[in-house]
Amino acid sequence: KVAVACPALPTSKNVALLVCNSYKDVLQVLKTSKEQLGEILSAIELIDLNTMKFVQRYGSGIGDHLISELLASEVAGNQPLFILVESQGCNQEADSSKMDAFLTSLYESSTIENGFLAQDSKHIDEIWGIRESCNPSVARAGYVHKFDVSIGIESYIEVADEVIDALNEANLPDLTVCVWGHVADGNAHINVVSGQLETNAAEAEIIENIVYAAVMKRKGSISAEHGIGQSKRKYMSQIKDGTALEIMSQMKTLFDPHLILAPGKYLP
Repeated sequence: KVAVACPALPTSKNVALLVCNSYKDVLQVLKTSKEQLGEILSAIELIDLNTMKFVQRYGSGIGDHLISELLASEVAGNQPLFILVESQGCNQEADSSKMDAFLTSLYESSTIENGFLAQDSKHIDEIWGIRESCNPSVARAGYVHKFDVSIGIESYIEVADEVIDALNEANLPDLTVCVWGHVADGNAHINVVSGQLETNAAEAEIIENIVYAAVMKRKGSISAEHGIGQSKRKYMSQIKDGTALEIMSQMKTLFDPHLILAPGKYLP
């Protein structure tokens, strides 16, 4: 028999969707959330403006009224960023009090421009529905070059800005760069969207090189959640030195001497 001790499900949950006018404000939200929510902080997700507009246009409709109100306050020329903050705990009254104090401090310091605090489970589902709609909504917008990378928190949006500039310099201006992800740990889903239904190999390689160059320049990881596989093997020598690759190869040989497990993947 095997006995597994599992933690109890949380009995309280609070979710807010906030609007920041700059990434500097996003960093302040992260800092304040850790200080004031502490152990009940369970998620912080970032969604950029391009992604939110795709969710509004191509999403399933969940949370549309929330998105419309958030985008209605958009100032021309501004690039607001949207932050989902969730807390989970075991004391609804105490946890709600912490969340209220957290949001009040952000509002009073002008760290946030606008936002919503979910009032019930339906509202919570709507806010999370917006976040979960990012991937399918962007996919409906056209051909998507998808990248799952890890970047230092301070450079999260800076990488996307550099990618946009580099795409324009490469004469690929008709592309939309979208970013969303788990900003607290630096995990970014960078999606480069073309209005076309397909792409050519040459263009795809240029886009890939631009994104990975921006990430590696900041000593980030070109694979945050989904592994190396085959397409990223050619970059291994750029992100790992020869000694590290040799040790990896030795470990591979030790555990898979006949090279029958995932052949042709991971190691160059």
